[in-house]
This record gives sequence, C-alpha cells and structure tokens, in this order.
Amino acid sequence: KEGEEAFIEHARKVLRYGAAAVVMAFDETGQADTCARKVEICTRAYRILTEEVGFPPEDIIFDPNIFAVATGIDEHNNYAVDFIEAVKDIKEHLPHAMISGGVSNASRGNEPVREAIHAVFLYHAIRSGMDMGIVNAGQLAIYEDIPAELKAKVEAVVLNLSDNATEDLLAIPEKYRGAGA
Repeated sequence: KEGEEAFIEHARKVLRYGAAAVVMAFDETGQADTCARKVEICTRAYRILTEEVGFPPEDIIFDPNIFAVATGIDEHNNYAVDFIEAVKDIKEHLPHAMISGGVSNASRGNEPVREAIHAVFLYHAIRSGMDMGIVNAGQLAIYEDIPAELKAKVEAVVLNLSDNATEDLLAIPEKYRGAGA
C-alpha cells in the first residue's frame, strides 16, 4: 500500500533475514474485496517478489483478505465466494505460493451461527487450496457436526446461493442462537 519501491525494499529485507513473507492483497488504491482485485494484487506482488527481488515462491504466503458476510449489506454477499475463487486462481497461476487468512473476519455476532459460518467458510476455502487459516480453535465448529438445517442456511450465505440467504439464516429457530461452544 506504500507503493512498489517500499514493497521491494521490505521484501529485500525479509529475504536477507531468510524469512517467508505474508503479503496482504492491498495496494496503493486500497484493500482488495473482489476476486479480480485479489488476484490482480497477488499476481503483481508475486511477479515483483520472484522476478525482481529473487524471492523463492514457496516462501510467499498470500492473505487475499477475508471479509464479513451476512452483514445485511448487499455488496458484502459475495465476499466469501470472492475469497474462495481467488484462492483457486492464485493456486493455479502462482506456483508454490501459499494462502492464509483470518477466518474470524468472515462473520460477527451470534456465537453458534458465527462458529458455523467459520467452519463452512474454512471447509470451502481449504477445498479451494487455502493452506492455513488464523482461527480460534476453541470457537470453531466441526463442519460434519453442524446440524443440517443450520449448515444449509450457512452454506447459502457463504456461497451466496440466493439473494435472501442472509434473511433466511436470520429466520432460523432460536435453537441456533446462544452462547456457543
């Protein structure tokens, strides 16, 4: 976000230390929120790191930004899909780079539903190629253990399967609301 010159300077320092680099999908114009912008920024960073700095691609970890879904704001409905699709594209076109992300950013609020959103999100992100995620293991449901009704509603939100997925999730019975595990 500070420009290419500063990015290269930081990358050279990281390389001298022999460390891997975590690269956020963020550039001079801001944080990437769409699949296209995530891929564009990560591709640019990959090219600079591998071609100009000489960074080993296996030491590059991209964080393509996980944003909250089910916020009630229509523009946020595709955030999880954008991340999941960006992961597929990055893994396919940027060899040996890894993907990470802060899974707790995927939702806010009600704990049992939040835990289910994180588990469903993580399940699909891993299937798309995400290598690691930042999670609170004590607040993460196991995908297979999520009740079928809740899982179906959450998957509709995470995968943006309908225009009213958020409203449908909010309408589920009170049995899914509470303190969480």
